[in-house]
Amino acid sequence: MIWLASFPRSGNTFFRNILFEVYGLESSTFHREDNYPMDENYAAYPFVKTHLLPDQLPEEHRAAPKVYLVRDGRDALVSLAHHRKDIIEPGTDFYTNLLEATLALGGSYFGGWSENVKQWTAEADVVIRYEDLIEDPLREVEKLRKVIDLPDPNRERLPTFEKLKFGQPQYGSGTTFLAREEEVAALARKNFRKGKAGSWKEEMPEDLQSLFGELHGSTLQEFGYGRGANEAPAMQPVRVLMEANKLADTTMDGVRRYQVELLQALNALQSQLPEKLLVDCLIGDSIKPLRSVIDLINTEAKREGESEKKLSDEALHRSDQPSGYEHILLRLKAWLADNLPLFIYQPLRRIYTRLPARSFLSWVRGAVGRYKARASQQRIMQNYDLIHLPLPQNYFFIKPYTLPVIGTVHDLTHLIYPAFHEKHNIKLSEAGMRFLEKKAACLIAVSEATSRDVQASYAIPQDRIKVVYEAANGDLFHPVRTEQRLHQVRERYQIPEGPYLVSLSTIEPRKNLANTLAAFLQLKSTGAYEDLTFVVCGKRGWKVSTLYDKAHPYASSIHFTGYVADEDLATVYSGAVALCYVAHYEGFGLPPLEAMLCGTPVLFGNNSSMPEVVRDGGVGVDAGSVGAIRAGMEEVLLADGADLGKAALRRARAFSWLRTAYETFLTYQQVRK
Repeated sequence: MIWLASFPRSGNTFFRNILFEVYGLESSTFHREDNYPMDENYAAYPFVKTHLLPDQLPEEHRAAPKVYLVRDGRDALVSLAHHRKDIIEPGTDFYTNLLEATLALGGSYFGGWSENVKQWTAEADVVIRYEDLIEDPLREVEKLRKVIDLPDPNRERLPTFEKLKFGQPQYGSGTTFLAREEEVAALARKNFRKGKAGSWKEEMPEDLQSLFGELHGSTLQEFGYGRGANEAPAMQPVRVLMEANKLADTTMDGVRRYQVELLQALNALQSQLPEKLLVDCLIGDSIKPLRSVIDLINTEAKREGESEKKLSDEALHRSDQPSGYEHILLRLKAWLADNLPLFIYQPLRRIYTRLPARSFLSWVRGAVGRYKARASQQRIMQNYDLIHLPLPQNYFFIKPYTLPVIGTVHDLTHLIYPAFHEKHNIKLSEAGMRFLEKKAACLIAVSEATSRDVQASYAIPQDRIKVVYEAANGDLFHPVRTEQRLHQVRERYQIPEGPYLVSLSTIEPRKNLANTLAAFLQLKSTGAYEDLTFVVCGKRGWKVSTLYDKAHPYASSIHFTGYVADEDLATVYSGAVALCYVAHYEGFGLPPLEAMLCGTPVLFGNNSSMPEVVRDGGVGVDAGSVGAIRAGMEEVLLADGADLGKAALRRARAFSWLRTAYETFLTYQQVRK
């Protein structure tokens, strides 16, 4: 046998069809994928195709002769990004696929293009360039006579890309595992796209051309491809200080989730571009390297186990000077809210909000911040190009510094729905936005809807606002189809048997859970859905008593799970008919995307960013109408669940935290000094 190796989408399948049609030589494949067929007797074939690195081959066959096909990596990656979008993971975003393949984090994508090329060409007996192969196929294939006695070629049977694309080729059409002719034809059309060199010049965005050049430029030049006339200028190093006090919060809300996921992805990006990106975190008066913050996040998440997975104040705020008084007060307030009876807590809360305590704490916080900032200002000014403020309300932590600022805006609920906020939070949010209006070199909006809201409310032009979407974590959220796992999680949270709708119980007016539960009880009252349950995930605190009528005949069909661990949430989503997330307003909306990534459609409020994010992955309704929400529930229940779930999964795959981090990095590049 002879190994026929290449990086994916480098002409290997075309080469195999030439060997079969012109020389009558069959070939097999070797891989380590569970969901793709492989011949048990692959080694009995004259040629064996593989994309694996040399040291990943079976030890008993590593000494076999090796032929390697090399293609301009930019063309290979463009084709690979299309292949993944059209065949491997339908719905994934072309740009994101291209980015992930270029970075090849953690040795993914068969080591990455340049690493794959370097390792194989160091061992190959014959190296053939794809560009030479399509120019003169037989001339290049004849080079194999160095390692095998080829039969005389039947030149009349030489296949073209057109014949392969619109026919039923021996390799690349799925004839060995697809039964229907139309499926075979469709796969061939997708597998054989263009068959030409240089497509990357039209299809690869300039920023990714630049990134590819940074990571793979030397290998491009070594094999005669050059860097390309259309390539963007080389990336400049950028040093970022990110305000990260939100990490010490006691709850994993949307903003904290955003910062944790963004930091994780920036850390991965920084590991690939250590000379181009440096991120440190400002926590209290302490500056911590990104790597150490990531270690704290991972360590604390693991240590907390089934708890709410928060970073300890001790770990985050360790410094030469004492700090953390505000967090003690916040924890005390949270404890009182969870444990005092309603008739005691509410009067105390009203008294507290009328006192100037919060204003006094804000003044103290600002004074302390200014005092500490004076000591570190010179060091920060010398060591960083800009500051990233992920939460406008935390502007006072960075106010003393004069570096350029990038601010992330998640929503403007304090302006659009002030009734959903306390006066102090409105004041603080508005102060943060006015600070950014005056100071920011650029704003990151998490959706087009948020961008429009910012432009309508502040004197910030569109060219200073960059829309960078959030995402859902694919390691945490994915379809769970194993009956054993679904049953295990049902038992753990005592979810009744039968179909269920699910919601997350952030008990605040904006989330609209009261209207959603009222709609569910209306639906149950029709008598058509006797076995349907509404599952509310999250802590059940005393506020639950105000959400729905406990005396309602179907009140027992509402089930509260209590806290659901992240590792179980994907299973809860996967088992549900739909996620009900009928909020009045969302700047982005992470839970809908998490559910969609599990293949679960979403009933959502047809407002703000939610239609933009969910699209055809669910059903939009008027959040202010209980009747409309009930009708939406019925529409979801009567729809083809498989089709709606597939649409949800396709849409969710279009988002990626790695892309979020990369576009954030590009924003850093744009505003650096």
